[in-house]
Amino acid sequence: AEKYLKEAIDSALDQTYREIEIIVVNDGSTDQTEKVVEPYLKNPKFHYFAEENRGLAAARNAGIKSSKSEFIALLDSDDIFLPQKIEKQVAFLETHPEFEVCYSDLLHFSDTNPRQFYHHRYHYPSGDIFSELLKRQFLNPLTVVIQKKTLDHFGLFDETLRRSEDWELWLRLAHGGVKFYYLDEILAHYRVRSLGNLSAVESEPEMKEKNLEIFTRLSSTLTTLERQK
Repeated sequence: AEKYLKEAIDSALDQTYREIEIIVVNDGSTDQTEKVVEPYLKNPKFHYFAEENRGLAAARNAGIKSSKSEFIALLDSDDIFLPQKIEKQVAFLETHPEFEVCYSDLLHFSDTNPRQFYHHRYHYPSGDIFSELLKRQFLNPLTVVIQKKTLDHFGLFDETLRRSEDWELWLRLAHGGVKFYYLDEILAHYRVRSLGNLSAVESEPEMKEKNLEIFTRLSSTLTTLERQK
């Protein structure tokens, strides 16, 4: 993702919410990531860690563990935050303490046509979203801001999962009683990569196996009443 990384980092630096720290975790890249991040290393808000490849969940966890912030946002190397994303979501969470996760709407765009955006419109619920999450994974990590104390309490991404690790975490939080709020604003741009689409098709059998593992594990924690619902 070397050709996308600068745009992602700049979108984090350009936030209207200024009290931020930016943590870049290099999960064993073999491209020119080191050269891309070099100009940012003198910025006191910027922190960079290079690790051996352990997967997306482990990379995210490394960043979360090293963070000193009260809130966590997740940005993959090829996606983009819009300037007011953090400000608006943090403002909501600070004034509505009954919610521990705030997620937003977003636009999609293709790496082959970065100026053309399109929208997947779904029903995005707020509050107790556990039953909705059982039906489908609609919560893109790019849109999320979450209280760090929530992750400290419930645990981070499951590093044994190489697929659907985000869905597992949202289910775990929602089942534990965490309330989610949907902020109905477009606050991020999600890049759909042509090569990524091909790899997604090839990995679909593995993803389905992991989804089955997640739901089998979750089923063992449900009460009889919850299973009936």
